[in-house]
Amino acid sequence: MKKSMSLFLAALLACAGISNVNIKTEAAGDPVRILFTGNLNDHLELFKSLNEENKTVQVGGYTFLSSAIEENSNENTVVLDAGNFSAGTMYGSLNTSDAPDLTLMSQMGYDAVTFGETDLVYGISNFGEMLSAVEEAPAMVSANISFGSGSAADALKAGWQNVEGSSYTILDAGSYKVGVFGLMPLNEAYANGAALQIADPVQAAVNASESLKKEGADLVICLYSGKDNYEEICAQAEIDVLIKADSAIAPDQYEKSGNTIIAQADQYGKTLGLLDIDPQSGSVKSYDHLAVNADAYPPNDDIRTAVADYRAKVQDQLLKRFGLTASTPAFKTTYSLTTYDRFGTAKRYAEAADLVTDAMIEAYVPSGSDEAKPVSIIMENMVTGTLVAGNVYANDLFALAYKGMGSDGIPGYNLVHVYMSGEDLRNLCELDLLLNADNPGQLLHFGRMRYEYSTNRPEGNRVVDVYTEEADGYYIAATDDRMYPVITTAEVLQAIETMQGKTEYDLPVGVYDESGKKAADYDVMTMRTDGGAAVKLWSAITSYMAHFDRGSDGVDVLPSNYKSARMQRTKVSAQSIIKLFKHAGKPTVDFYLKVIAIPVAVLIGLNILVWLLNLKKRKETDA
Repeated sequence: MKKSMSLFLAALLACAGISNVNIKTEAAGDPVRILFTGNLNDHLELFKSLNEENKTVQVGGYTFLSSAIEENSNENTVVLDAGNFSAGTMYGSLNTSDAPDLTLMSQMGYDAVTFGETDLVYGISNFGEMLSAVEEAPAMVSANISFGSGSAADALKAGWQNVEGSSYTILDAGSYKVGVFGLMPLNEAYANGAALQIADPVQAAVNASESLKKEGADLVICLYSGKDNYEEICAQAEIDVLIKADSAIAPDQYEKSGNTIIAQADQYGKTLGLLDIDPQSGSVKSYDHLAVNADAYPPNDDIRTAVADYRAKVQDQLLKRFGLTASTPAFKTTYSLTTYDRFGTAKRYAEAADLVTDAMIEAYVPSGSDEAKPVSIIMENMVTGTLVAGNVYANDLFALAYKGMGSDGIPGYNLVHVYMSGEDLRNLCELDLLLNADNPGQLLHFGRMRYEYSTNRPEGNRVVDVYTEEADGYYIAATDDRMYPVITTAEVLQAIETMQGKTEYDLPVGVYDESGKKAADYDVMTMRTDGGAAVKLWSAITSYMAHFDRGSDGVDVLPSNYKSARMQRTKVSAQSIIKLFKHAGKPTVDFYLKVIAIPVAVLIGLNILVWLLNLKKRKETDA
């Protein structure tokens, strides 16, 4: 009878000239529940964090996340992750042997996941080997990727086949079919010719959503590991829900783009997203972010046991190389040290980066031929973690600067020791000011070095002076022809080479070895411990601990000098003539010659005009 009535109404509406009406003939059932995360960043363990009031809280951890998923699941539930899950703590060192994140996500009940750029920070081959190492994984989906050629592409293809990766999947959620596909953001590093190639996410979303609709999906969900262009994706493709990993909106609220619901995942598994949606009407029945911590949920014993096993492997395979123990505090701090992008505020200076760059210098054993004190250089986005007041453990140090992969196959950037002249350092600062001022993450962060600049000088010649620390807190201007030991990473040096090609100005930055020759192979200049292990950006702090005073409990205490971040670059007053012309190059000289020449020429021209007018007047009088 219901079917006959619906056909009658449809015919009646067609006669009235009304089309494209979707008539629901069945009563709405229970909504589909979507439990979701993103940017887990390998946070298997409960960890300390700062909330927005700068209070210390303990959050996250897969043992509590597992309980949160279990307690909030029903027969209509799908559990999803929007990417960036496998790098960020010391457990990422086990990716190629154990794939801890994917293995545990499978045990926690995840149905489908995609991957993001953070999952690739250790290289395409590493990620492919991780996919090959996992025995059982959630459905791995990504609709806009393809594979190139070469060993890295082969490793990725083998891993993708092992997890049966695909563009999309269809999941059962009670009586509903839920279609899920993944998307990567565009990145020029993954263009044609690369081992991993990323196509236009908009067109890929259109194709995937159309295919899922044709295959009977009642609800289409996009897992997007990017940050930008999601509005365009939603405008072009038929997507019911888009779950984002990279932050663009506050996690505790959702927004709509056309007919698409945009849900923002929280970072590090601090909360579990919950979205109840009616597939028939598209209406949101419930939206929440559930706190994940020991107070909210009991630990899952199976997950806790698995994490303990992984911790023992990390201890044996990684930490003992650097004299660290997972369960013993490395040191203690009575205050918190943050990074440049805390809460997305893009702080220009970061206390945590000051600690890292100082530790880099202390890890260097000066050469007998060194004439100047060493300096260190990193990029702001190389320091990614926050050190929270209290005991600091090995995992906290690793998370502080987890990116990069050394030539030794151990996660973390290897430190290298090179030389630059004072003039090279000044040109480098000029490039930094010229190219990175609007991109805080790419700004250079200096250890025991800073520079001054003036906007009253022309672009390309604005750096007035570079200063290096000669003694504790005492800085002197760098001398052009003096050679300075520089502690940095091969990745920073490669970035400097790229920077020189991005500007029209002649700003050469020479990089030399100890003998004064142009450096060619940065790997041979890798700094090493007494045991022969490459010193990492994150491990450099271990040798720096010897400078800390020991507390009554036997734990070294971080001194107070990192409470306030050091100035990296200072804009100088326009009133100083000395500052205006010090180290002035051709651009500045040409600029001020024009500034002086034009008024002088006008003045001379006016005088000539006045003289001619007077001459004419005298002639008229004489006549």
